[in-house]
Amino acid sequence: MHLEVSDLHKHFKTLKGTVTALKGVNMHVEQGEFVCVVGASGSGKSTLLRLVAGLDVPTTGRVEVDNEPVTGPGADRGMVFQDYTLYPWMTVQKNVEFGLKLQGVDKQTRREQASYYLEMVGLVQFASALPKALSGGMKQRVAIARALTSQPKILLMDEPFGALDVQTKETMQQFLLDLWERTVTSILMITHDVREAVFLA
Repeated sequence: MHLEVSDLHKHFKTLKGTVTALKGVNMHVEQGEFVCVVGASGSGKSTLLRLVAGLDVPTTGRVEVDNEPVTGPGADRGMVFQDYTLYPWMTVQKNVEFGLKLQGVDKQTRREQASYYLEMVGLVQFASALPKALSGGMKQRVAIARALTSQPKILLMDEPFGALDVQTKETMQQFLLDLWERTVTSILMITHDVREAVFLA
């Protein structure tokens, strides 16, 4: 896996004129790397991640995964947001299976792959629970399992632990490092926390 961001610019038009969110950004992430992008609020971190995810388009510049231009969302890039983005009416199992269902994967394979990643994040016993029965850290583990179930080339994380209390955040950071070492999935993570970036990346 090779992610390449080349001379990336992003401008937004507002009532007060044009705002430059990104200007001449260059970076790359290689197979198995854990890279953190650090910056203050409003510095363009989430804009960069949205462009890599294909949720927005650059004003100029290129984003490529394995020499293929990113033109929209794709299964090669898994996304984990700060908010848990779980469907409250679906069980944990169904939430984790959801991306595979959209891809047309058969029911048996969906169940097996979702169960594998639920075991990996330590939540098999909660497979039939609804999200409201889970703590914040557990919900985020479900979101990570869902992103990994599609076996993306790179996992994109937008301040995934920003809404958690300090103790849970530290536990989740260690959990993520352990998971990264086991899966060897490339990770690009956005954070405003310098300590978190140093610890993880």
